[in-house]
Amino acid sequence: MPEQNALEEGYQSLLGLCDRLEAIADSLPRRIDTASCRVVAERLSSTLLTVHRLEDEILFPAITAARCRDDGQRLIERLRDEHRHDGKAAEQVARVLNELLHGRSPHSWEAIGYMLRAFFETVRRHVATERLLLAERI
Repeated sequence: MPEQNALEEGYQSLLGLCDRLEAIADSLPRRIDTASCRVVAERLSSTLLTVHRLEDEILFPAITAARCRDDGQRLIERLRDEHRHDGKAAEQVARVLNELLHGRSPHSWEAIGYMLRAFFETVRRHVATERLLLAERI
């Protein structure tokens, strides 16, 4: 199960970035944690991409093996759609964090906080669902 361990480590890294995003959102507009903004902006997209790649290699074949063909394919397609959406959102979050670091964000504090929260809540739900699928052997 080394592959599954790698996936769990990826989830832990991703959830750690979500925790940092939550702390950033909670501190706005009083304070901008530049170190956390920098770390998340640098690592978010690549961490998410790594997790998605591991899900493609580990989770999706397990889904295919455990479910009837049509049902499994629909679930995989749904998860791939979520991956595309999350990838685009991660790029946008990283861009906004970089704007904050350079003091040139065109967005209101409220909009930035909402964006960060929407992203990390979605990612946390996604991870929880996929962990459940793995735990239940799909």
